[in-house]
Parts: sequence; structure tokens; C-alpha cells
Amino acid sequence: SSEMVMAIETKDLVVKKMVYLYLCTYAHANPDLAIMCVNTLQRDCHNEDPMVRGLALRSLCGLRLPSITEYISEPLQRSLLDASAYVRKTAVMGILKLHYLAPDIVLESSLVEKLYMALLDSDPQVVTNCLIVLDEMHAAKGGMSINKNIIFNLLNRLDSFNEWGLCKVLNLVSRFDTESDEETYVIMNLLDPVLRTSNSGVVLIAIKCFINLTKTIPDIRNQVYERCKGPLLTLMTASSPEALHCVLAHILIIAKIKQGIFDSDYRVFFVRYNDPSQVSRMKVELLSLVSNATNVKEILAELAEYVSGTDPELSKQTVKAIGEICYRVPGGSSVGMDHLIDLLQVENEYIRGEAAISIRDLLRRYPDLRHQVLPLLRKCLNISMVDSYSQSRGRSAVIWMVGEFGQEIVEAPYMLETLVDSYYDSLTVTEKLELLTAVLKLFFLRPPEVKSMLGRLMVLTLDDNSNQNLHDRALLYYRLLKVSPASAKKVIIGDKQTLGKIEGEFAEDKDTSLRDAIFSEFDTLAVLFNEQSDSFILPEYRVGKVKPLEWVSPEDRLAQEMEEIGLSASISPPPNEYYGNNTIQLEEGKYNSVNLLDLGESDGHNKEPISNESKRYLILGPNLSSSQFQNLWEKLGTGLNIKREVSSIPESTKSVDTNLNQLNIKTIASGNKPDSMRFFFYAYDLDSEVYLLQCSLMKKTRCLDL
Repeated sequence: SSEMVMAIETKDLVVKKMVYLYLCTYAHANPDLAIMCVNTLQRDCHNEDPMVRGLALRSLCGLRLPSITEYISEPLQRSLLDASAYVRKTAVMGILKLHYLAPDIVLESSLVEKLYMALLDSDPQVVTNCLIVLDEMHAAKGGMSINKNIIFNLLNRLDSFNEWGLCKVLNLVSRFDTESDEETYVIMNLLDPVLRTSNSGVVLIAIKCFINLTKTIPDIRNQVYERCKGPLLTLMTASSPEALHCVLAHILIIAKIKQGIFDSDYRVFFVRYNDPSQVSRMKVELLSLVSNATNVKEILAELAEYVSGTDPELSKQTVKAIGEICYRVPGGSSVGMDHLIDLLQVENEYIRGEAAISIRDLLRRYPDLRHQVLPLLRKCLNISMVDSYSQSRGRSAVIWMVGEFGQEIVEAPYMLETLVDSYYDSLTVTEKLELLTAVLKLFFLRPPEVKSMLGRLMVLTLDDNSNQNLHDRALLYYRLLKVSPASAKKVIIGDKQTLGKIEGEFAEDKDTSLRDAIFSEFDTLAVLFNEQSDSFILPEYRVGKVKPLEWVSPEDRLAQEMEEIGLSASISPPPNEYYGNNTIQLEEGKYNSVNLLDLGESDGHNKEPISNESKRYLILGPNLSSSQFQNLWEKLGTGLNIKREVSSIPESTKSVDTNLNQLNIKTIASGNKPDSMRFFFYAYDLDSEVYLLQCSLMKKTRCLDL
């Protein structure tokens, strides 16, 4: 309401804050009312109190109305040079708000370049805000542009940043590619003290920096893993449950990449009585990775205690971990098999099912352990049938073992026949697929006993249209048998001349693409979700996965821009004077009057004299180089912006350069494009003041922008 607009004039800081908050909240609902307070906000941006200046600037940018963007640029540019750090950091965040409202204004006002220059600010919070704003503004391009000078300037100031600022700085460092190994070592030495920080976020991003810096130095990367082990284990003892889960997720991915790194510290991963379920499951998975021939018995005994817990997911995870230890650790198979056989006979269905799966996987590598398991299979299958065994994968594992080793099981055909008879009653698709393969395997081993059962099962599966995979597999087996039973046997059973230990890895264990992709996104949610970020982040919110451009200084950037738009450099005659140390020595020259706004009429003809009130006497002065021009341009701050329509378009830039040079207006650079002309001018007045001018002339609209 209008009363709130009037209340903004109060000198009470608390009331002023409330009014500012009210205006920002309801500006979209009543934009006309918000526009009424723009003048007051602009006036408060000049207040002597830095708190008022900062609040006014934040509120002015927080209105987020497209109709007031033209009033925001000037206060922002002035506030970037404010004496108060609070005002400067508020101005930096205001640039981001303006970027979302009117990105063209941000580019035209050279605010991006000013943000890069603000990275040299004495206040670390201002620098942190600059990093945040630049990264967000250039997210589609992979983040802000960086170079060696920026990185080392930030690294030399690490002690001044708070934990949030450290995270932003180190995130920038993690994207930096060093030019040599020596440069890598220098950065790593600067980062080493950060690993002693108590904040888990800072430690993790520091580890990411070490990993990325050593991606081309494998020997040093192994040392990096050893160096990072201590800080990670320390964080485990002092973290909250949520932070502990995050740390464990990163330890887990490192343990997968560099096996054996945490083996000596396996006791740290024992589950505590008060650990949350997600932390407990993470520790159980880590125990399976850190086990070796030395500690396998102790770890298996510890895991056996977790199976009887009240958390079903933890119990299944534990059984799976026992199976993985038996499968992976030499000498652990016999000890682990005893535990799995005991678990195969417990009453809990989910434990029996997971134990059956682990035993099946173990027998794939160690078939000679089958003699301990085969006598129990009929009992397991009977229990499954009586209890309407819901663990489909577990019963499928039992069916696989019956089919794989059926020649040694006297009752194998009768065990599978019971399942064939109940084909439509209780079998899932997974069990039907496994049953079809198991019966066919048994047929080649014991044809007379299985022939009739195989025929009935073939008819059932070929007539079953509930699942396309099941129907196609049955059809494949039928055609193989019809064409050549010997070929079918070779395809289905393979060569089983030996049943000893199988060396090497199975095909499913060799694919590490997902693991490597997740590791490349270290210190992100991808590690916690165990998925690549593209699978849970919508395309419009993804950070561009391209290498950010290297940032260049304003002088070099000006030269590049001139070259890109076809500008020719330094057209004015060679300098007769020396310009240095901010001292200008001028000679007397002929005073000429010029109206800079009549550029479009500079056609070589004399114009009528202009009035003395509009005259500005210019004299001949020393020439400027492009770098000197740019330095002065940056120092001058906010200038005057004028737009006018000209009566005609010059034939070429040369004619403009020649005419203005006679008026002591020098051209630092100029260019002629199909749709526009662009000039950079400078001149001196009687008081040795230098005037800089950037001019753009649009040919179609005859619009002159000064």
C-alpha cells in the first residue's frame, strides 16, 4: 500500500528492513507501487550508513521487475567500489539478480569484467560472492573462466576464507589444468594444510583437487590416496550421522578404485549399536571390500553377528557381503561357506533367499565346494514351496544349482518335476526361465528320466504368452533340439571337463564404466546416489560439461575483441609526447570546437558554427596505446551514455578518423561491419583532462550509441 511506501523514509533501521522486505515480497503483485519507491531506494544507496546502502541496493535488485532494470546498473557499478565490504558483496550478488532479469545490460555495462577484477578485493567474502556469481552466470559454459594468475592469487589467500569460501575456491582449483608437474606440486603443497580442516565438505573438495591434479601422474596419485586416508578416517569419528554417511560413500568409491588402501583399518568400519541403518549398510559393504587373507576370519565372524538383526535390509546386505568375501578373498571360501550353509537353513525367508544367491555365485567360481551344499537343496526347495517362498531370486538360485549339478543329485528330476507341475500356480517369470534351462541341462545328463518332463515343459512355455523373453527362449531351445541335439548340448551345457577353481574374472565383474564415471564426479551427489548426475538432474539444471575458457586480462580481451570485429589498431599518428606516471606534458595547440554527437554528419564539409555554450575546446595531446586506453577506461568508472539518431551514415571509417583527427580527437581503433560501425576515441581539454569515448553506429536504424 501507499502507507508502506511512505514508511520507507524512516530512519529506524529495523523498520526500514521490514519495509524493504515487504516491498520485495509484494513487488510482483503490485509493480506500479514498487516503481514508486525506486527513487527512494536509489537515494538510500547514497546514504552515509553502509548498512542502509547495502539494504537499499539489495532491495532494489530484489524487486526483480523488468521495468526498473535501467535504474539498477548505475547503483551496482558505484557500489562495487564502495568502501564498505558489506555493500560490495551485496552489489556482487545484485549483478546475478540483474543477469537473470536483463543479461544484455550486464554485458553492455562490462559488469562481468568488473567481477573478475573484484577477485582481487581485500575482503574474502566479496571474493567468494564473485566466484559464486561468475560460476552461475557461466554455468552453461562449464563455469567461470580461469587462468594461472587467478588460481594462485586465491590459493595464496586460503587462510582468509571461511569454510564456505574454501569450498568455492577449491572447486575452482579442481577444474584447473596445470602446465607442468612442478606447478602441480606447488598447488598440492598449498592445499595440504586444508586436509587438516575439521569440516567434511572442505576435506572432500580438497581430496577432489588432489585427485584431479594427479590424473596424469599415477605414482603420485597412489601417494595421494595414502595421504587422504587419515583425514577421511578422522572425519568418521567426529561427524554427524548425515555427514558420516557422506564420508563413507566417498571412502567406498575410493576403496573400489584403489583396493587395499583401507585394509589395515577394517575395525573402524565395524557397525555400532547406534548407527543409523544407511550408515550400517554402508559399513557392511566396506567390510567386504577391506577384507583380505589376514583379517577375513575376524570380519566374517563380525558379519555373522549382524545377520540376526531386526533390519531386513541390513541382514540381506550382510549375507551378500559374506558371499562377496568368500568369492573374492583367497582362503575365505571354506570359512564363508560354513556361514552360508548355516544361513541357508534359518527360518527367515529373505535370509535363506540371499544365502542361496551367494552360494550360487560362490559355486560358479569354486565348483568343488558343491558337496557341502547339494544334500540341502531338496530341503530348501521343499521349504520354499511350503512357505510360498516369495524370494524369487533365491529360489531361482536353488533351481540353477539343481540343474547345474543334477547328475550328482539322485532326486534331481523329481525335484524339478514338482515345479513343472505347479507351473501356473506359484512360479514367477524369473523362476520359469531358470527352470526351463535347468530341465534342459538335466535332459542332456539324464535323458530317460527327463524326456517326458521336458516335453511337457516345452509345451507350457511355448503356449505361455505372458512374457516374450520366456516364449523366445523356449522357441530357441526347441529349434536347437530339432536341428541338432549335439549342438544344443554344446550351447547350453558347454565344456565341463574340469570342475575345479575357475581363474580370472567373470564378464559382469569386468565392466567398471559406471564406477569410473561416478568417481569422475567425486564430491557430488552422484557418489551418494551411486548414479551418474545426468540420471537425476534435469537437462535445464545441468552444469555444462565443457572445459571453461581461460580468463584473459582486460587489455588482452580488448585486443581480442578488436580483432574479432575487424577493428584496426592505433590509427592515430605516432606519438610526439611521452605518457607515463600519470603526468601529461602538453604543448600549446590550435583550439578547435567539435560536437561529438554530430559524428554522422562528418562528411568533410564545414558546418555552421555551434554556440559557445556547447563548445568544448580540445588540444593536441600525447597518443595512447590500447592498453593505456583500457586502463584509463577502467579507472574512470561510470560514464555518460547517450543515444541519438544521425542524419546520414559515413561512407567509411577513414573519413571519420580524418575529420575528427583535425579536431584533435584521436582514434585508438575503428571497424566497419556490414550492419554497424564501431570506434574508440580519446581527446584532451585545456585542463589536461582526458576524455574517452566508445561509439557504435547502427547503419539500418542510424542509431548512434555513445
